[in-house]
Amino acid sequence: MKVIAGGDRSSQYGGRFTGAVELEMLNATPTDDEPDTALVHFHDGAVSNWHVHPGGQQLFVHAGVGRVGTEADGEVVLAPGALIVCPAGERHWHGAARNQDASLLAVTWGTTQWEDEAPAEAVADPLSAADPQAAPEA
Repeated sequence: MKVIAGGDRSSQYGGRFTGAVELEMLNATPTDDEPDTALVHFHDGAVSNWHVHPGGQQLFVHAGVGRVGTEADGEVVLAPGALIVCPAGERHWHGAARNQDASLLAVTWGTTQWEDEAPAEAVADPLSAADPQAAPEA
């Protein structure tokens, strides 16, 4: 048995996020046959770039309000206690809800395959998408 009281936090892990993110690696495994486990702290609406996991990923919202997205499902806001199961090879992204912080427990099988871009809908200012011709509310 191995008891882990906490992990090493690396800020702005790998530059593959839109804002401040700390990855607290709890259990890194030597091969892709076993899952890595990390507690990922997303600050002020930060999200990951698009990515896939060859063996899949499970995310548990430990604290705060999170969000996750796929091309098929779009963006889904997550309350504390939510469990997300991403099948092997599913292209997705995840992080904190807009203007919120979130900590996600990530259990990941295989080496993450990162893309260079974050999801446009997750980083766009929701007010910039408003119709400029719409009348202001009174």
